[in-house]
Amino acid sequence: MRHLIVKAALVTAIIGMAPLSAMAQWPERPVTIVVPSGAGGGTDQTARMLAERLQDHFGQPFNVVNQGQGGGVVGISSIKNADPDGYTLGVIFNFAHYSPMGQAEVNVDDFTPIAQYNFDPAGFQVRSDSEWEDINQALDAIKSAPSDYVIACGGGCGGSWPMAVATMMDEYGVDVSQVRFISGQGAAAALQDLAAGGVDVVPSSLPEAGPLIDSGRIKALTVMGNERLEAFPDVPALQESTDMELELGAWRGLIAPAGLPDEIVAELESAMDEITHDEDWRQQMQDRGFGIQWRDSEAFNEFMLDQQESVRAIIQTLGFANGDS
Repeated sequence: MRHLIVKAALVTAIIGMAPLSAMAQWPERPVTIVVPSGAGGGTDQTARMLAERLQDHFGQPFNVVNQGQGGGVVGISSIKNADPDGYTLGVIFNFAHYSPMGQAEVNVDDFTPIAQYNFDPAGFQVRSDSEWEDINQALDAIKSAPSDYVIACGGGCGGSWPMAVATMMDEYGVDVSQVRFISGQGAAAALQDLAAGGVDVVPSSLPEAGPLIDSGRIKALTVMGNERLEAFPDVPALQESTDMELELGAWRGLIAPAGLPDEIVAELESAMDEITHDEDWRQQMQDRGFGIQWRDSEAFNEFMLDQQESVRAIIQTLGFANGDS
C-alpha cells in the first residue's frame, strides 16, 4: 500500500510539472517573425539580422515573413491576431497613427512588447539654395506663415518622419494645422522633388538623404536627436540648436501577440539583450546605417504607450484623424 501511495504521489508530481517542462522546451519548432513591410527595406533588413541571431541562440529556425500590404496594416493585424504561443513574433515600428486615421484598430495592449532595438532620428532637409541656414530660422519662418510652406510626407502623412517634424513644430509653437503636408511615393521620390524645387521640406533619415546631401543638391538643417550622427558630423542635433529636448524619428522593436507567457517573454528579452549588446551585431547595424536603441520589455511598453498618446494628439491637431476635414 505504501508503495502505491508513493507511486501515485510521484505520478501526480510529474503531471503537475508537465506544463512547466513543456514551457521550458520552447521553441520546439520553427518560429515565424512577421515583418509588416516589403522585402529589402529597413524593417526587413533588421528583422533578418535578428532572425539569424535568434536562430543561433535558440537552435530553431526563425523565419521572416513579409506582409507589407496596406502600409503595414496586414502584417500588424496578423501579429495581433496570432496565438500567443511563442511561435509568431513580429517587428513593430511607428504604428500609433493607424487607429485614429481609420486604417486599423491597433493599440499597445494588443501586443506583448519584448524589446526595442532600433531608433533612427529624423532629419530636416531643405534645398541647398534655401535661405534658411539653421533649424531656428526655418521654424521661425514657418511659424510666422505656416500656410506658405509645403512639407512632403514621403509616404503616408501619419508615418514616422512627418509625425516627427509635426511634433517638433508643434513644440516650437507652429500652428501645424495650417502647414501643408502632402503624401507621396516614399522618401526617395520626395527628396528628388525637394531638390527640384517642388516642396519646401522633406523629413527623412539622414542616410536616405545622404546621396543628395553629398551631391550638394539639398542640405540637412538638423537631426532630431540629442547628438550628431557619426556619419553626418556637420549636421547639428536638435538639442544643441534649440531648447527642445526631443528625440523624434523611426523606431523598431520585437513584439508578440498579447498574452505571451512570461517565461517566453523572459527568454526572448534575455536573447535580445545579448544580441543588441553584441559588438559584431552593433557594427553590422551601423554599417547599414541603422541606429541602436535598447529598451527591455517594461521600458519598451512604456515607450510605446507614450508614443501612442503623443502621436494621436498631434494627428488630432493636424486634422488627419478619420472623419476630420
